[in-house]
Amino acid sequence: MLLAGRVAVIFGGSGAIGCAVAQVMAREGAHVFLGARNQQKLDQAAGRIRASGGTADTFTIDTIDVLDEQPTTEQVMHLAQKTGGIDVVVNATGFMHDQGKRIDELSLAEFMSGFTPFLTAQFNISKAVTPHMGGERAGAIITIVAPAASMAMPGHLGHIVGCAGIEAFIKALASELGPRNIRVLGVRSHAIVDAVQSGSYTGEIFAAKAQSMGLTVEQWLGGAAQSTMLKRLPTLAQIAEVTTFLASNHASAMTATVVNVTGGATVS
Repeated sequence: MLLAGRVAVIFGGSGAIGCAVAQVMAREGAHVFLGARNQQKLDQAAGRIRASGGTADTFTIDTIDVLDEQPTTEQVMHLAQKTGGIDVVVNATGFMHDQGKRIDELSLAEFMSGFTPFLTAQFNISKAVTPHMGGERAGAIITIVAPAASMAMPGHLGHIVGCAGIEAFIKALASELGPRNIRVLGVRSHAIVDAVQSGSYTGEIFAAKAQSMGLTVEQWLGGAAQSTMLKRLPTLAQIAEVTTFLASNHASAMTATVVNVTGGATVS
C-alpha cells in the first residue's frame, strides 16, 4: 500500500474531489480525516470509505473558518494532538467566484473573488499544518488547482490571477519547507468530466458559462474536452490516483512542482 500507516488530512473532504482523493488514499492504507462544513456530507463520505474497508474520521471546519487564521490553527492543533502528527495534507477547498465577465462589467469585489479566498485558505491551511509535519516524519502538502494560470482568455481575470497565485505559492512555500522534510505540490486539473454529477460547486460556474453560450453543461464539457490534446477531460478517479501517488514515497524527490493533469489543455 502506498500510504500505509499515514495520517492524511483533507480539507474540502465532502466535495467531489476531496471525497475521491480520500477514497483512494484510504484504499492505499492512510487513515483519512475529512474536513468540511457539512457534517451530514462528511458522514456519508466517511461511511463509504469505512464500507470499503478503509479508516476515516471527520472534523467540521466551516468555509469561513479556513478564511480565518485562528480557527484553522486551533482545529488543526486539536486534530494533530489526536493523531500524534500529520503526514499528508490535501487542499481541495473551493469558493464561488466569477468566470465570464470582462473588465468593463467586472466589479473589484468580483475580480478579487477569484483569488482572495483561495489564497487566504491556502495560507491558513499551510501555516496551521506545518508545525505538525516534517522532520523524521516526512510530510506532503498537495493543492488541487484549476488550469488557468498558464492560459490567456477573456472573462477570467480574477480566476487566472488566482490560479497563478496558487501555483506561485506552492513553489515559494516548497523552498521554505524543503529543509524540514515537507514537500509542497500541486495537481493542475482541467474541468473534471464527472465532478458536476458528483455534486461539485463548479456545476454552478459551468452552468452559467454554458448558458451564456446557449449550451447545456454537458455540451460545454464536450467542447472543453475537444480543446485538449487527448480530446477528453480528466476524471475524479484520475485526479485522486495522481494525488495519492504524489503523497507517497514514490514521489519523495518531487517538490515545488505542479503536475499537469489537463489532458494537454496546458503544456507548461
